[in-house]
Amino acid sequence: MEELKIEEAFAKLEELLAKMESPEITLEESFACYEEGMKLVKHCSDTIDRVEKQVQVIASDGSLSELRSFGGRPEAEAD
Repeated sequence: MEELKIEEAFAKLEELLAKMESPEITLEESFACYEEGMKLVKHCSDTIDRVEKQVQVIASDGSLSELRSFGGRPEAEAD
């Protein structure tokens, strides 16, 4: 799941929520959706935490050298 972008994870979460709100879903399907949703929430939380730490490093020393994209390259070189 690490390669999943946060936007994609949020989209999948929305799909799971819509499925879980359906009156036709079985209990087993509901549990499977819940389990997958919790994994997606953890992935999103971990991603946000990682980015927040990068921003704090930048804010603390004013340097852009620590800013990394998810690919590991500095943002300025990502274009």
